[in-house]
Amino acid sequence: MTFDQIQYFIAIAECNTYFDAAEELNISQSALSKQIIKLEKELGVALLDRSRRKASLTPAGETFYQDALALRRQYEIMNRHMQKYQIFTGNKNELRVGTLPILTQYGLTAHFRQFTESHPDIHLILDEVEENDLKKGLLSSQYDLIICREQMIADQSDISSVYLADDELVTVLPVGHPLDGPVSLSALADESFILMNRYTSVYQICQALFANVPVHPQILRTGRVESIISAVAIGEGVSLLPYSNFKLFHHEHVKTLPLTPPVKLPVVIAGTKKRINSSICQEFIRCMTEHEVL
Repeated sequence: MTFDQIQYFIAIAECNTYFDAAEELNISQSALSKQIIKLEKELGVALLDRSRRKASLTPAGETFYQDALALRRQYEIMNRHMQKYQIFTGNKNELRVGTLPILTQYGLTAHFRQFTESHPDIHLILDEVEENDLKKGLLSSQYDLIICREQMIADQSDISSVYLADDELVTVLPVGHPLDGPVSLSALADESFILMNRYTSVYQICQALFANVPVHPQILRTGRVESIISAVAIGEGVSLLPYSNFKLFHHEHVKTLPLTPPVKLPVVIAGTKKRINSSICQEFIRCMTEHEVL
């Protein structure tokens, strides 16, 4: 098993088709397919359900996807630890960017590739982490810039931000649920909720919304987006999730309804006021914002 194979599998899981994954990875579909088949033979399991048009994960594939994400995060942490011992030849600048694991759903991966290709003199270090580590990393100067939800840095007077992408919170219900059209939180007062993990900014946003209504929800549990959607599909509860997640995770037995009033979740590039106006940060921001973000 190679890290390339792990990256290839993650791309398929997140893009849903071999074609889109191959485009994302800049390799041929046949080469991608051969590597996944090799991976499945080594593991002795089928990771993808090939009876469907889209690249659907088998139960083994769902488990491997979570383990693959953990391996990728650990690999990136290891590389970051080693970077302080590396000697780079030539006159290369370094830009350290931390981001939530949201690059695929907002179509940002291609923007990073375009930046590195057009700026070979800049050594870009990209690190995908969760909210707590992201904010700490920015304030401790581990990162020059971060990509996050605007609400995450709203209380920080020493941080500036630049708009990058739109998103909004939606209600996630099982198909057949009687509610329809825009939904108010008060209409959900009697529902049982399955929310994103407590360390996420989305969880904190949901708690603030409940406090303002006021609604005192029964929270069954928290979890990752894909497990939440599966639980809602079988009627275990309802949820509130960013709409962009449904670009990655589809389920025929759930429906999404907008909230009223709407709850916007803008994605921003943020940095400390001392650092964000540097020439290298401004060039990165220019490259990320001059192209349309999905």
